[in-house]
Amino acid sequence: MMGILILALGAMGLLARGSAVLRFTTLFRPRDVMRQVTRQQIDIGRKLFILAGFGGLRSDFGRYRGSLPKAFLVVSNHQSLADIAALPLVLPGHHLRFVAKSQLKYGVPYVSLALRLGRHAVISRTSDYRAGIRTMVKLADLAPQGVCPTVFPEGRRSRTGDVQPFQSGAFRIILERAPLPVLSVAVDGGYRISTLARLISNMRGTWFRVKPLTMHPAPHGKKEVLELLERVEKEITAQVHSWRQP
Repeated sequence: MMGILILALGAMGLLARGSAVLRFTTLFRPRDVMRQVTRQQIDIGRKLFILAGFGGLRSDFGRYRGSLPKAFLVVSNHQSLADIAALPLVLPGHHLRFVAKSQLKYGVPYVSLALRLGRHAVISRTSDYRAGIRTMVKLADLAPQGVCPTVFPEGRRSRTGDVQPFQSGAFRIILERAPLPVLSVAVDGGYRISTLARLISNMRGTWFRVKPLTMHPAPHGKKEVLELLERVEKEITAQVHSWRQP
């Protein structure tokens, strides 16, 4: 229980300070906002996992073995909000921007502010479909500036950790607008700490793992895009299964 308290108090302090720094940057150094969001993604994420370690969470963050282009599309399975904190840690030096649900746009300390100011693609499942397309096109248009769009094709978090069928929507829209190389990334363990109750029950002894897998060449045309999405889904599923082997 002490570990949960340390994590809760530490997280509140990190997020409050992150919000203050980001607001200061917006007011006095507006040109630095994008870089500041990227720096904070890495700094806050790293410190949150250090704090979680005091509560018994074990983590394994892999790095991609090879060179990475300036901009690429990141594709990952999705189990919890911890995935968003973890992905920038395995890709330091890259400006990750997420396709996120609209419920996160307001009301979440620091996170909501960073989503709005960092030019992430915040979309609603219930609003005008064309508005969602426009938002994802704007994200794709940031690629020449070195931004790496990041999508979770399952569309929602997996409650069991099993990889759910990938949906082509955001993946296809972004690649049709900006034919980028695609990096597949597997995550596992987040489903065990995805709610407060699960965090309290399961944090000690849970393994949280992230591993970049394969950098795929940019696909061209709808057929190549859909074939690539299928390959990425299979390799992420295979990695998650391999982690769970006794």
